[in-house]
Amino acid sequence: MLTTSPILIPLLLCCHLMAWSRQALITNDSYRTWTRLSPNYGLRDDGRYLWYQYGSPATGDILVLRSADDQLHREFPHGFNPAFSGASFLFQLPGDTLAIFTSDSMSYLRDVTTYVVAQHQLILQQSHALSWIDLHTGGSKTIYEGSVSQIAFNGQQLAFIEGHTLRYYQREMDTTRILHDSCMGPLQISRDGKRIICQLLPAQTPAQEQIKIWHYQDYYLQTAPPVSTTISIHLEDGQVLPVNTPGTQIAYQDGGRYIITQNNLNYQEYYWNKAVISTLYLVDTQSGEGKTITANKEKLLIQPAISPGERFMTWLDPSSQYICCYEIATGQTRDVLKGVEVAQWTAGDSILFIHTADDVWKVDPTGNKPAMNLTHGKRQHTRFRLLFPGVFLAFDTKTKQNGFRRWHYNSLAPGIMDDALYYWPQYPLDQYKPVKAKDTTVYLLQRMQATAAPNLLLTDDFIRFTPVSHIRPEKDYNWLTVELTKAGLLYKPANFDPKQKYPVIFHYYERSEDYLHRYLPPALSEGNLNVPAYVSNGYIVCIPDIRTQKGHPGKSAAKAVLRAAKYLSTFPWVDRQRMGLQGHSFGGYITNYIISHSHRFAAAQASAGPVDFFSGYGAVRKIAGTAMQHLYEQGQNNMGVPPWDRPGLYLKNSPIVHADKIHTPLLLLHNDNDNAVPFAQSIELFTALRRLQRPVWLIQYRNEGHQLFRDPQKLDFSIRQQQFFDHYLKGTPMPDWMKTH
Repeated sequence: MLTTSPILIPLLLCCHLMAWSRQALITNDSYRTWTRLSPNYGLRDDGRYLWYQYGSPATGDILVLRSADDQLHREFPHGFNPAFSGASFLFQLPGDTLAIFTSDSMSYLRDVTTYVVAQHQLILQQSHALSWIDLHTGGSKTIYEGSVSQIAFNGQQLAFIEGHTLRYYQREMDTTRILHDSCMGPLQISRDGKRIICQLLPAQTPAQEQIKIWHYQDYYLQTAPPVSTTISIHLEDGQVLPVNTPGTQIAYQDGGRYIITQNNLNYQEYYWNKAVISTLYLVDTQSGEGKTITANKEKLLIQPAISPGERFMTWLDPSSQYICCYEIATGQTRDVLKGVEVAQWTAGDSILFIHTADDVWKVDPTGNKPAMNLTHGKRQHTRFRLLFPGVFLAFDTKTKQNGFRRWHYNSLAPGIMDDALYYWPQYPLDQYKPVKAKDTTVYLLQRMQATAAPNLLLTDDFIRFTPVSHIRPEKDYNWLTVELTKAGLLYKPANFDPKQKYPVIFHYYERSEDYLHRYLPPALSEGNLNVPAYVSNGYIVCIPDIRTQKGHPGKSAAKAVLRAAKYLSTFPWVDRQRMGLQGHSFGGYITNYIISHSHRFAAAQASAGPVDFFSGYGAVRKIAGTAMQHLYEQGQNNMGVPPWDRPGLYLKNSPIVHADKIHTPLLLLHNDNDNAVPFAQSIELFTALRRLQRPVWLIQYRNEGHQLFRDPQKLDFSIRQQQFFDHYLKGTPMPDWMKTH
């Protein structure tokens, strides 16, 4: 075992109120020095050594190399792009330097822009040449004079592109071999080493038209970008075979003999535009032959894949909700199980594991044996996912506990399960994915709580853990607490005093209750609300769980928020006269809808939120050039029908129609390069409220998009947003920019 003691998580918050008087408040500058664990980390194949990165915007990242027993611990400021190769640890440093650490000794190679390492063999791209170094012997050979743009390397074979020329080299060759003169990446060497997969240069893009004719029978609203032809080059004889025929594109490839292609589709409009049918093809890269496997005229076929042993092809058919399995040798297709995705295969492709909504099922792909539910999660109010062979993730849907189970003697054996977030394969709970040592059952994983920053742990049984990192930036600040209430997630200051009255900001987007243990570091606002900053400075923040009803997204979302406000109003420590609203994107729409139907709130801030479902439906994304219709009919705005079928519903869900009912002071943020929600949406609301002479301000940053990208703009907006809420919810003086110009 790695350790014999149970996991001990240090208390990060002092239990005495007097101590909190010494805690600093989070400011708009705190993010610069806030230490964070990077989501990138790795284990050596034998599990004895590991690396990770941590740092802050002010310090930059620090790369850490340490042994599992912590007898070795080295830190390399600004180290990046690390990799293990046998006993060597390689990483890059600023200034085009490659560092190689071995047995407590360090060597440096200068003028290295990129490197690739495999099987203890190293490929270096330097400004003057591409070189091959044997890490065992130290021998070095120049492969090519000059720089290259793409590299594929498996330890024995090397392919690279110089200009548009594809070259190939292996160790016994005297010089490189030209395979093709019109190629681009990505490059891939097949697993058997017999073929190179790459793409041909696309046909030259025609000059932009001075006049464009839009035709109602055009398949795409705008001209679709060209799809490159993928080719398979046989190394034995140099034969070049196209993989995807005109009108098709690659859907799945992993270096095996077979590649899956599909028709080029207008994906966003497929729910009504069936001029091209969703079809999957299986292509044999040895012969170049392709075969039609399945088609669906109703819905898009998704998740195409090939089993590791290449005995089967799988996909999810949304029409039937079945995982389908095509046996390549026999040509037989089977509907194996209703599920959401293929999880893993056993060796030899004899068994596949399928995820359903709550469970993991063991399935015989030939259909000879009945499927078996391994987890029975629904009756335990727990969802399960297969993480590694024999290791299951578990998530309790009631308590929000997260942890692990192991498969032991044909049943689930206990693993850790506690009030924390380790990992769950769903955004945004999937940032820190556990990793496994290749040759042993040693795992490196992360643990976080809302009150405790992410830190790394080692384990070999998911019961006992060895702490790896000790990052605790919140200990020096007035941090937060969180609880799951009837109102949703409720964040309070760590120095919360029930005898005081606190202003409340309701912040929302969609589903949120599963995020109970998610850690939220301080950050400048990109258009949203930085929860820890507001809570640290004396606000309570409530995040209601939003579930929308088809045809009534505004009313159903508003109902959840108003219910939460009513619930919190019953507590004496809530200042019910000083409640605010904040949302970004769809959350901005919720804000706009609520204030057009309720006067309960003292202030509202909406970033990039829709207001007019009619003009929004008919808009085109500024950068992508695609229609917005799918978003309203089938997507997040959840109307289910076009406006001409139910115009009354579109009116009811459009805050602009009820602008005269808005009296809540409103701060809008919207930028002219928004590709998700047209800038005109906020302009409509602003000009309407200006006409009505209602208190409204619109902040627009030039050359910014749906979210703020540049730090100066994020800082500026963070300050203005806080000044706005402080004025209306705390009674501070109105800032000059909000006064009459």
